[in-house]
Amino acid sequence: MIILENIKLEIPKETGRDFLTKLMGGRLNHQLEKLLRDKSEICIGSIEPKAIYSNYEIEKVIGDCVYFKSGNIFTGPNISKILTGSEISTIFIITLGSMTDKIIKDVSDSGDMLSTIIMDAITTELLGILGNYVGEIIKKEGIREKGWGSTCTYSPGQYKWTIEEQKEMFSMVDGNKIGVKLNKSYLMVPFKSSSGVYGFGPIGSINKTRVACDLCPRENCIGRR
Repeated sequence: MIILENIKLEIPKETGRDFLTKLMGGRLNHQLEKLLRDKSEICIGSIEPKAIYSNYEIEKVIGDCVYFKSGNIFTGPNISKILTGSEISTIFIITLGSMTDKIIKDVSDSGDMLSTIIMDAITTELLGILGNYVGEIIKKEGIREKGWGSTCTYSPGQYKWTIEEQKEMFSMVDGNKIGVKLNKSYLMVPFKSSSGVYGFGPIGSINKTRVACDLCPRENCIGRR
């Protein structure tokens, strides 16, 4: 099990703009532009990025089930599709830390819903930046053999993989070690956290899906890539 702490992210100046622009229907006015600048500084200053991940050998994939040699099982038509052909899977959890949740909650409790929306947009994009950073490390380590490649990443809660599968993931990777827990609804706390899976194996065998969005029919989703 590997833990990454004291992560230094390269954060673009326009962080949050694309997500907020989509959220607001394609255009930002002067007030939103100013709030975006002001809140970006606060949000970026609040993050404490961390990650934890571990590798598991895949025994077999049958139907909608992925069986690991550890005895763990993932169930779902898309995760089984993603991991078909992979020999190793890396399970990961990432987080921006508890302070990010606190500053957003404080603003929300004050009744400033516009600032809450903007800060949520900024931190959502920051979590994506962290995910890309950690993903590159995982993929570099995972492609351990000549001729191997990586699948895209997939997460519980995405299309046709139930959020309850978080329980199985957290039994495989101890999120507590980076301060992440599951609540009774299987949502991660801190809220600005994420989990997922990569598969690794021979390029000719692994799934070729480019991104998880390719498996989802929600074409108008704000998070579509």
